[in-house]
Amino acid sequence: MNFLIDANLPPRLCAWLKSRGHVAEHLVDLKLLKATDLEVWGHATVQNLTIVSKDVDFYDRALLLGPRPQVIHVSVGNCSNARLFQIFASEWDNIERALSSGSRLIAITQEKLEVFD
Repeated sequence: MNFLIDANLPPRLCAWLKSRGHVAEHLVDLKLLKATDLEVWGHATVQNLTIVSKDVDFYDRALLLGPRPQVIHVSVGNCSNARLFQIFASEWDNIERALSSGSRLIAITQEKLEVFD
């Protein structure tokens, strides 16, 4: 799977995803930090990337605009990076299954995981 990590998440998330056999790029590495949400959305669509973001705008776009690009919306509040990675690790199998089945949106919080087909 191929992921685009938004500016509001740590670049280390790319390394975490790569250690699980995925391709991941952070907006900072792509020199897209100043890109608008629409530009990020377009880039992810063209490159077939799943957007991983805390930005609710991507959550809304995924609900309204459909299947591509897929979005993982991270709504974990103000937590440490260690806690963020712990949450991802505990839900990763479910996230991979949902993405593989074509789910357009996955919302992850500290308490639950929601999948929108």
